Amino acid sequence: MVADEDLWRYFAPDYVTARQRFLDASEKVNVEPTTLTLSVRGPSEENLSIDVVYLGPEKPNRLIIHTSGVHGVEGFPGSAVQVRLLERWAAGELKVPDDTGLIIAHAINPYGFAWLRRVNENNADLNRNFLPPGEEYVGEPEKYHELDDLLNPRTYNKPFDFFRIKSAFVILKMGFNVAKQTIAEGQYERPKALQFGGSELYEGPRKWVGYLEKILPSVDRVVWIDFHTGLGPFGVDSLLISGDDSEEELSRLKSHYGDTVQPNDPDAGVAYRIRGGMMNGVSSRWPEIDWTMITQEFGTVKPLQVIKSLRAENRMTHWSAIEERKKANSKERKHLVEVFSPSSDKWRSMIMFRGQELVDQAIDDLGKLSPEV
Repeated sequence: MVADEDLWRYFAPDYVTARQRFLDASEKVNVEPTTLTLSVRGPSEENLSIDVVYLGPEKPNRLIIHTSGVHGVEGFPGSAVQVRLLERWAAGELKVPDDTGLIIAHAINPYGFAWLRRVNENNADLNRNFLPPGEEYVGEPEKYHELDDLLNPRTYNKPFDFFRIKSAFVILKMGFNVAKQTIAEGQYERPKALQFGGSELYEGPRKWVGYLEKILPSVDRVVWIDFHTGLGPFGVDSLLISGDDSEEELSRLKSHYGDTVQPNDPDAGVAYRIRGGMMNGVSSRWPEIDWTMITQEFGTVKPLQVIKSLRAENRMTHWSAIEERKKANSKERKHLVEVFSPSSDKWRSMIMFRGQELVDQAIDDLGKLSPEV
């Protein structure tokens, strides 16, 4: 448990500090992280990288993966949880079976983390960028075009926007679940619009997949936790299951992880189906592995507030005359950070506790799934 007065040590003010704290924590476990450096730079010309710590045997049979920051600004709380995980490993508090490895991947989207965006340098949501091999980066949800003008205005800072009124009309017309699914699923036709999934597998995702190619060939089973924020009740985590969401598997997972386990079904809870998700995109490349894939999603603010903040930041980025470096200090990006990483000590304490507890549950779950099962 992290005391409130110690939270500042984990929640960094910027990407550079967060990365350094992760590297410092890596030294405590006597492991040299693998640094996957991108070709783009941060707002102060700093290098940007995905940093990966691997703990365990050279050729593991089983594996736990913990990833953070696929959505840029969500890296602030994700990094905090991962620094604490490394401290706990160094203190001997995390114990995994002898044939099991632990991967902790810090900042899958370092560009978004550094520039205070949810997307990468191509305006792509990286959790829509991992299409399976052979699937084309084309298409959009059937009704997305009906929402385009509302979600993606082509002007900056109109004084009277009427966003809430227009949104209420859309929800009344479409229904909340249909609108939620349409907005969130992912689209591949509008590069400057929300939820753009990209035109190819981009540099960061390619390097992450390349790293996994060196680890996964010996692995039989994986439990993967991908850390997210912005969906659900304040400070409470929903566990969204990717891959096998059969009744039998959901029942097994609920019995182990609790009632917050739910499928990615817009009609069954807070979630929605997505195209090009990271975990499904990776698992499709290694179908012979038995995957348990959990998105740990911590709530922050109401859904309409999340959409409004994403819309405002995207609008400022593409349609304002603000100089590129100054955009990182804009009110829209600062607000985006607060929406996805609230400064509330209560919220931070909640996510730190549950972030650690879920990893403990995953270790226990993987230990029960012996190779003979």
